Amino acid sequence: MATAPALEFATDAVPTIRPIGHEREPVVILDGATGWVEHLRDFAATRSTFAPAAAVGSAYPGLLGPAPVAYVDAMVRRVLPLISTHFTGTPVRPARARGNFSLVTTDPAALTEDQRVPHVDTADRLQFATVHFLATDNDDGTAFFRHRTTGFETLDAERLPRYHAARADDPPPPAGYCTDGDAAFKMIDVIAAKPDRLILYRANLLHSGWITRLPADAADPRMGRLTGNLFLQCRLAA
Repeated sequence: MATAPALEFATDAVPTIRPIGHEREPVVILDGATGWVEHLRDFAATRSTFAPAAAVGSAYPGLLGPAPVAYVDAMVRRVLPLISTHFTGTPVRPARARGNFSLVTTDPAALTEDQRVPHVDTADRLQFATVHFLATDNDDGTAFFRHRTTGFETLDAERLPRYHAARADDPPPPAGYCTDGDAAFKMIDVIAAKPDRLILYRANLLHSGWITRLPADAADPRMGRLTGNLFLQCRLAA
């Protein structure tokens, strides 16, 4: 694993901005984000201890493991100016950050109902999420959705009561991962995974992992759908 001073994101990686759906919420796509894919996979395979996400109260359909602190810190430094430029239009500072490695391992037949529909991580527009794709042979990425009844693509405190009321009348989701929408949700965009591609979006954007297949060795960080993930709570700079 590279030493901490080398853990910096590539400064020459040019972001692509993709507006999503009717609400035109931006998703930032950064290809060639680090040049560390092999190092990070090796760290995940040899030094990170994975455990079921449910053990820490997460609905993620698989395993979570700790990521290097230097990696998480570097990701925060890289995305803060992107957030200021493309989301808030004003400088922001980090209030809280949590990072980890993730592996999708849950068999489609074993998913709970909540795992079969899109979700938001929070209704706070100043919380952001990143997915850093680290697998070499898996283009399953991240999909974004619109709730058909309400038309919502993002959720905030004002929208939540109407959304929850409408969801109570939605039909149950079909079995398996949500890869192409269903009777309650329409898929409005999908960003395919590429090694060393990082995507950044507001955590209140309806989304789901776009999972079309599980590798035979899904729990092996060197073979499975490994990602580095960051959840970053921001505040507007004073």
